[in-house]
Amino acid sequence: MHIPISRPSIKRSDMDSVLSCMVTDSLGPGILSNRMVRLVAEYIGVAGGTAVREYPRAIKIVFEALGLTRGDKVLLTPLHPPVYANVAREMDIEPVYVDVDPGNGCISLDEVIKKDLSSIKAIVSFAPLGFVPPIEKLTEMDVPIIEDISQGIGANTGNRRLGTFGSYTLLALEPDGIITSGGGVVILGRGRKEVNIIQKIVEPYQVDILLPDFNAALGITQIQSIERFLSKRKDIAQIFSQALLRTRHKQLLQPDEAENVYYSFPILVSSGLKDVQAYCRKQGIETVSAFTHSILGMGLIQGKDFPAAQALYLRCLLFPLYPSLTKTSVEHMQKVLTSLP
Repeated sequence: MHIPISRPSIKRSDMDSVLSCMVTDSLGPGILSNRMVRLVAEYIGVAGGTAVREYPRAIKIVFEALGLTRGDKVLLTPLHPPVYANVAREMDIEPVYVDVDPGNGCISLDEVIKKDLSSIKAIVSFAPLGFVPPIEKLTEMDVPIIEDISQGIGANTGNRRLGTFGSYTLLALEPDGIITSGGGVVILGRGRKEVNIIQKIVEPYQVDILLPDFNAALGITQIQSIERFLSKRKDIAQIFSQALLRTRHKQLLQPDEAENVYYSFPILVSSGLKDVQAYCRKQGIETVSAFTHSILGMGLIQGKDFPAAQALYLRCLLFPLYPSLTKTSVEHMQKVLTSLP
């Protein structure tokens, strides 16, 4: 038995729907893409937006939408995707880093409060591994917010869904995401004003930067199934959580009334991360370090100044969790989790 770390939640019926859409719809430029964006916006509860092929392009567009220019500062954490640091460097924007909540990897409100925010032009609020950042408090800082819900679509604060707080919201649709279109990024604006700004920025670009309708057709079937996906992930996570209680290892925590979603199943390894990985490998279960592909994990900054992020980078391990896990696979993983070294 081999259980990979991720697998797209795509069934044959989804592909039939994609083919049906491609055959029966009148395919002008962006017709299906526009429909997918509208469905995502309606689900989240914002005005609308667009979809592009590339993550860096999407980030550049929202930076431009907020008027960020050379020398401006943007607030990130060491555990953000490295593409944010790369785009900032390309645009001569200065990243300012704050440490994270040691319990879940979200931006730390306490660390943000310590910063002089008078020169910060934007805060990027990322939902790592599906956990909900202190977004309601961040909105009180009087600094424009960009939300990235690529790993957290469907999560909520107890009052509102993530994606409704920022001026702009990004949702990457990669194959390992909660929903996928095989790639691409949805860019959303909270209100009509923000949507109009996005459209004005995108208008001069060539059509080939936009998400192709073939990808969007898959995205449509995915967003229509999202509640089923999230429910299945939650059910599996509950089984794994009970198994982990019998070990010395811990889970990440979602504080307050917020409700996270299960992008994967992360655990904080008490010690011997490599031993745990080796044991799982022998059992046919693929695991990965949770924050290898972060700003810190890619070596773009040093961890010594960010102890909470550094600890999570060294100790947090991801286990497979996705709707297409079979009953046999779930039972096998349950036994392995219970017996972790």
